[in-house]
This record gives sequence, structure tokens and C-alpha cells, in this order.
Amino acid sequence: MDPEEQPPSPEDDEFEPRLYQLNARDQVIQGYEQEGKRVFLVLLPTGMGKTLISTLVIEMLLERGILDAEEKVLFMVQDRKLKHQLYEMAKTYGLAEYGHLFLLDDQRTLPAKMSRKHADFARFLFATPILLMNAVTGKTPRVDKATLVKVKVVVIDEILDIFAQSYGQLRSREETIAFIVEKYGNGRSFKEIIRDLKEELEARDTIDYEIDEQALEDHVIREFSSRNFRLNKRFEPILHLLGLLDPNSDRIVIGLTASLSQEAKVALLRKTFGGDEAVAEIRPVGDDFEDYRPAYRLRRIRVFDEWVTQMDGMISGIKGGLMKTLNQAYKHVTGREKIPPDRILLFITDLLAKKTMQKKLLEALGGDEQRKVAFLASASAYLLMTVARQRLLESTFKTFYKFTTTITNKVLLANQDFQALKAAIEQRRAEGGEDEKEKKLLYWLNRFTSNGESVLVMCRFVDMTKHLMDAAISLGIPSANVHGRMSGSMQHAQIKAFKAGKVKVLFASERLIEKGTDLPEADVGIYYGTTVSLERYEQSLGRIRSSRQRIKTFYTISYDQTVEDEKSLKRDTMFLQLIGTKLDTIIEIEED
Repeated sequence: MDPEEQPPSPEDDEFEPRLYQLNARDQVIQGYEQEGKRVFLVLLPTGMGKTLISTLVIEMLLERGILDAEEKVLFMVQDRKLKHQLYEMAKTYGLAEYGHLFLLDDQRTLPAKMSRKHADFARFLFATPILLMNAVTGKTPRVDKATLVKVKVVVIDEILDIFAQSYGQLRSREETIAFIVEKYGNGRSFKEIIRDLKEELEARDTIDYEIDEQALEDHVIREFSSRNFRLNKRFEPILHLLGLLDPNSDRIVIGLTASLSQEAKVALLRKTFGGDEAVAEIRPVGDDFEDYRPAYRLRRIRVFDEWVTQMDGMISGIKGGLMKTLNQAYKHVTGREKIPPDRILLFITDLLAKKTMQKKLLEALGGDEQRKVAFLASASAYLLMTVARQRLLESTFKTFYKFTTTITNKVLLANQDFQALKAAIEQRRAEGGEDEKEKKLLYWLNRFTSNGESVLVMCRFVDMTKHLMDAAISLGIPSANVHGRMSGSMQHAQIKAFKAGKVKVLFASERLIEKGTDLPEADVGIYYGTTVSLERYEQSLGRIRSSRQRIKTFYTISYDQTVEDEKSLKRDTMFLQLIGTKLDTIIEIEED
């Protein structure tokens, strides 16, 4: 093996157990041996080594003889690339000393018969829930059911995201306000929290207008309106197959999660697995805990382009006009005057997709089919403009041009503002259609990598990961990309190249990378645009393992005086004032 490809040894700092990790291991062992627990939920902020804790627990179970020679350990993770990462980490840490490791490959490189033999022979199995289910119940099984009978320990990474499925309506406004005050108020009322946020936002140099307090209040409530949850229908079959829902099961479940504030999901897990008698929450403590807590320096890179600002404003105007029509449709269907800000896209999606809602609208219109069609066309037009804005701000001009010029929606084609928008786009194309944000990103990437720094860039669109990678490579910047359309093995290979330092920049689709993929090799993180959800933001910030011992910087690059600029500022400020206050993790917000 090439020395550059040699994985780190367990003696390296990343694999040397810390005091709080050993404490978590001891809590699990004590809970099992002395308290009779069988399900353990390890709650730990992103990037603090939850997977290593599970490995430490397994090692202790093996050394104490709780796992006998015939019993197996199953690692399950929702993400295909993470399956490979877990496999590599377990192998590197030394679990192979206790038995064979088997990675269930989604590419089916092994014949089914050989796959069954490997799985039966292995001590440690690695799979995604759906892949494992298909491997056992498919026409040509690649894992025997008898093999799963031998599983004694099941490790489930990001268990709350796999386990819980949202359904039904959001919590009421009153319940959400009570939740915010309890968790983040620190003695403040909800109105005081909003006023503090408003003052913080208006103190920024980039804000030269008064923040609408009601709009900010709606935004905060939308962010924290937790949904109701039930057992994930896709995940439930594998739980039954493994016998984990049997109250008399003797299998040990180790669930890992960084979703520290998801009380509803935790409650569902406790109920499903048998309540307090069976389930223990593991919250590690130790003298070194604070040293390794996540800590970040947040900065914003603003891109100045008056044309983009103008287009963003025109799109806002078009969407504002469409909202008048959509509110009429909403009143016909619900009897209420105005669509709540956090329900607009949901209402539009339901109106376009659900026949029952369309039938209700038609009845309210007295059977006027033509008016119903007009309402549906307006709903479709609103969605098209939402996508157009995403293409404008977070994709290429070429993509934005292609999308807008192929729109055939009759409501938009009859809209004078939309026609003016198209004319401005055609003029920009004639002038060359340069992407100022892309140019600014490449400037910073060249600057970072010239200083020897490695960079993780997160994008909303899959196609942008390849486009930006190609642009960076053309400038001589060693780069790779990773996204959900790749196979698990290809994702793993690209990430491995970045970790090994063979490429200096990794472009990643944000949904793929934000959970579970630890990239401590990254010195800098960049958002090419903005992610609004605070939960998702916290998860993705943790990917580069920024801690109090080594604070790293996360940049958001966005167009000045646009919706994404406003959203990124709100997101960072809310993170600082709410999540940051609770976790004490944010060092500062600076602007470049």
C-alpha cells in the first residue's frame, strides 16, 4: 500500500479515546450490566466522535465476554458513503482483530452465494437499512436470515433521522412559542427574544433598512415548529426482521445522534423500544468535554452584482403579485384570509398534487372549471419563480437562462414583469452572462489553497458540484466532487482522496455531506449560497470538526442585497442568539 494511502493508526489523535468518550462507554456498560437497559441513545454534538464511542463499547462487550464467539455486530447507517466510512474506521481502529468485517456493497460486486458466505462468516456487518432489507428478502438473497439471527449488537448512526418520520401538521404557534421561550429564553419573553434578534440584525453594516418585527417573528416560529413523528415506514421492516421491536429481545441497540434538541423524536424512540425500563440516554461528561465542543468563526463573503440584485427584486415582485391570487384560493379552500408564511409552498404543493383539494376548490367556485385552472396555473407560476430564484442565486447564469426561457406557464407569459425579466436576461446573455459569485468563489479558493489550506464547499445543486470542480481544476486547483447520484463506493473514493490530501477542494451537495461525514482535514468550509434550517446548519458546521482547541472558519458566499443575503444573515444571527446561546459554541460573526 502506498504510504499516502495508509489509514491513520489508532494511536493518532483522532482515534485516541478522550475522557468523555470513555465516560460514554462506561455509561453504556453500566446501563447494560447493572440497570438492565438494552437500548442506548448516545447524544453528542456533531463532530465529537460518536462512532468511536460505539467502537469502544463493542470492544468492551467483546473483552467482557458479553458478545460470544458466534454473535455478530451490525452497523447500520442511512447514507451509502457513510457505510464505507464506518467500515474503514472500524477496520482502522482494530475491530478486525476480533473477527472478519463485511461491507454489504450496493454494487453487488460479489456473487450472491459468495456474499451470503462472507456475511455468515463475518463478525461485523456494515449496511444501510434498505440495502440490508433487500439483501435478505430479495429473489436472490445476498444475506441469509439465519445470519441476522446471530446479531447481538446493532449500531445505528444518526438513528433519529432514520427512525422518525414526520407527519401531520406543525405544532401550533402557541406551542412553538412556549418551546422557544423554555429552551432559548434565558428569562426573556418571546417578544424580548424577537426584539433582541431584531436589534442584532439591524446592528449589522449590511442592513440599511428597518427589520419587520412580525416577519422576523414568523421566521423564528417557522424554524422551530417541530413536527409530529411516527416510526419511519421504510425503516420499520428491518426493525421487525431483526426482532428489535420485541419487548423480550436481548439484542443491544446503540443509537447515535447529534440532534440534541429533538425531544419529540427521542420520545418516539423511547416509546417504541419499551420506555424507561429499556432505554437509556447517554450524555457524555469529562474534564476534556468543553475542549472538544464545536466552536466556529462565521464569516460572510458578499458578491456585488447590481443585475442579480435587480433580478431578485423582480422575482420578488412577481411572486408578490401571485400571492394575491393564491390567498384567494386559500380562502376558498380553508375559509381563512391569508396563507401563513410557513405554509405557502406546502399549500401550493397540495393544491397541485391532491385531487381532493382541487375538488374542494372546484366546489367552492360553484363548479367553475376555468377559474380552478387559473388558480392552479398561478400556483404553478409561483413554484416556477421559486425555482428561478434558486437558479439565479445558486447555479450558473446558463442554467438560469435555460430555465426561464423555456417556461410555458400562461400566467407568467401574460405577466408584463415576467416579460421584462426575460428581456433583461436576454440582454445579459448578449453581454456575456458572467457569474460574479463563481468568480469570487474561485478567487477565494485560489487564495486558501495557495496558503496550503483544504476547503469543503457545499452547494445546493448536484450539477453545481461538478461545474465548480471543473472550473477550479481549470485554474490548477486539485479538486473533487461528491453527490447523491454517485455510487457509495465512488462517494467514498472522492472523500478519501480529499482526506488523503490528494485534492485540496471538495465540492459537495449539502444534503449528502451535512450529516455523518466527518472531514477534520478541511481547514475552511464554504456555503455556496445559504441553508436556512438551523438544525441542518448545525449539522453541516460540525463536518469540519471545528472545536475550541482548533477554531475553523465557515464562510457563506452570497449576492449582496438579495433574499439569500438576507436569509444567511438571519440564519447566522439566529444561530448566534439562540443555538449559540444554548450551546455556547459560536465565537463571532465577522464580514469580509
